[in-house]
Amino acid sequence: MKGGIILVQMLRERRRGFLWWSLGIAALAVITAASYPAVKDAGRGFDEFMESLPEGVVQMMGAADGITTPAGYLNSQFYANVFPIVLLIFGIAAGTWSIAGAEREGTLEPLLANPVPRWRVAVERLAGVTLLLAMLTLIASALLVMLRDPFELSELSVGNLAAAGVGVFLLALLFACLAFAVGAATGSKGLAIATGAGLATATYVVFGLSSLVEFFENLRWSSPWYWFLSPSPLTEGWTFQAIGAPLLVLVPVAVIGIAIFHRRDLT
Repeated sequence: MKGGIILVQMLRERRRGFLWWSLGIAALAVITAASYPAVKDAGRGFDEFMESLPEGVVQMMGAADGITTPAGYLNSQFYANVFPIVLLIFGIAAGTWSIAGAEREGTLEPLLANPVPRWRVAVERLAGVTLLLAMLTLIASALLVMLRDPFELSELSVGNLAAAGVGVFLLALLFACLAFAVGAATGSKGLAIATGAGLATATYVVFGLSSLVEFFENLRWSSPWYWFLSPSPLTEGWTFQAIGAPLLVLVPVAVIGIAIFHRRDLT
């Protein structure tokens, strides 16, 4: 089989669902940007409300910089919660389906019956998950860049918005890779979803409680949410913590999953 044909086949199979995800994320980005002028006009009231909340709650909401500045608003209403959660749902589902889901459906064996090594099937399917996640992130990021001036977000630079987009993409891809690797290594769709979603939730709780409980403060470096949000790329731009740290984890996780799948007995 020619190189890339498995990737192309996967993209074709997912194109209809991807279209709906794209429209949903585009609508989410537009609505979020369009709501900022009203929040900004409300002014001090919103910031006073945020200041009344416990520090851990504010941190989990991504509102450490307030809510009326462009960076604080987008962090609290988009990048710290809604957008990564949407990407996580998509990424974990796609990562699980790519091997474990296809194996359960019975569509993986006919593919492997072709003269193609298993590792290539896994690599191209993971590449498909990565590409789809990247495209969804690009749609939202591009819209926010285009809507900066119309909705009073021009204080944010294109570079920082791009850094935030890459950061949230890598955050979602990390947990998608975990789901992919567990599914590829075990063939269990349920275990793959549980691992990806469970670790995403657990590390988010660690990040949120790190400002309230000393025990969790000592564990905050283990949370990818902390890497992404402390500090936020919207204010600090391209940091190793948000960009480099996830890569140091997701690459070996993916390689290990592919290696085990290549040797695993599928009978």
